[in-house]
Amino acid sequence: MYDGTSIKLEEVNNFEKKLLKHGKILTLKPKGDIINSFFLEKGHNVEHLKVDSKSNDEIYEVIAKESIIKTMRGLKDRERFIGIWALDTLLHLDRLDLYYVLNKFYQVLVEKGLLYLSFRSGEKDYFKEGRWNTCFTEKELIDLVGFTDFDILEMSNQDDYINVILKK
Repeated sequence: MYDGTSIKLEEVNNFEKKLLKHGKILTLKPKGDIINSFFLEKGHNVEHLKVDSKSNDEIYEVIAKESIIKTMRGLKDRERFIGIWALDTLLHLDRLDLYYVLNKFYQVLVEKGLLYLSFRSGEKDYFKEGRWNTCFTEKELIDLVGFTDFDILEMSNQDDYINVILKK
């Protein structure tokens, strides 16, 4: 079963099983998203960050980037989430913005909190259909994470995506 973003629900289940038992999960997906329903069914409290992704007459990259950075600045610098689910949301940011966002996520996760990320696999970033796509090789993603305080708990490369679970 898929959630519309080509991620198998087994990935969500794998992430959920590794989470601390009680606490809030932050998702960067719409409230009605199947992933949010999954977390709610498992008994987690879910908080959403709405990332504006309209691509009508405006370039998606600019809107998504501004929305994510603005939203990150709005998060209070206190630990309160046991997990953060950021599937396909951050791949439209450049690497410097990704570094900022990862550090912000680190600040709002509780000790031993987890972060799920997904990026396109590849050696070159590209612009397609009004969207910027930042791509990573496994080595490049490991290098990016190395500039943060996160530890890599798990990494997989499947269906042209690199999926990673980071631990605080």
